[in-house]
Amino acid sequence: MEKHQIILDDQLYTYELHLKKIKSIYIKVIDGQIVVSAPLYTSIHSIEELLIQYQDKLIDKVCQYKPNIEYRDEGIVKIYNHDYIIKLRDINQKKCVLHDHYLYVYHHSLENVIDIFLKKLLLDYIEERIIYYLTYHFDLDMPRIEIKHYKGRWGSCFYKENKVTFNLSLVHLEKDLIDYVIVHELCHFLQANHSRYFYNEIEKRIPNYKECIRRLKEVHP
Repeated sequence: MEKHQIILDDQLYTYELHLKKIKSIYIKVIDGQIVVSAPLYTSIHSIEELLIQYQDKLIDKVCQYKPNIEYRDEGIVKIYNHDYIIKLRDINQKKCVLHDHYLYVYHHSLENVIDIFLKKLLLDYIEERIIYYLTYHFDLDMPRIEIKHYKGRWGSCFYKENKVTFNLSLVHLEKDLIDYVIVHELCHFLQANHSRYFYNEIEKRIPNYKECIRRLKEVHP
């Protein structure tokens, strides 16, 4: 990965460049950052011509970006696609409480305490939903569940270990998208690849799975 700078609409922007064994150039805005994937040996001139060609759309997406969480008093945290205002009330207790439109944090180690709270919140939801799906939609044993910080994926299935792992960032999304990721990983116990048979298994449980995939691609893990 390389970082380059370019002037777009009289303003300096940094973009990430990933040169890969691919056939076309792909440009995305991920977490407010312009990211370019291009075939090996593509010239910077060719890449930046494309960036300038699509600069209006790119700048608009960069400006629209808002982080899912701001680790500060009066910052915003998105939980299940709802915004909550962080209120720091430091009484040296490592706990958080959701109330109305606020997340009250009772310790100065704000980032650590919020992450622990979100991890427990997501774990409880995923465990509840997996129990539901195993009861009504799968004939499987209850897997071990882990929540992790992932980059580039929403979850993983370790079928030989009877374990599924999920990206903590799922806690920021709508619950129907979380359910899609849960079903996706559970279906790997039936089909260990991404063949059409695998997606047939998903479709049996989530008929609109293609729409879920489309929405997940828009937010990125």
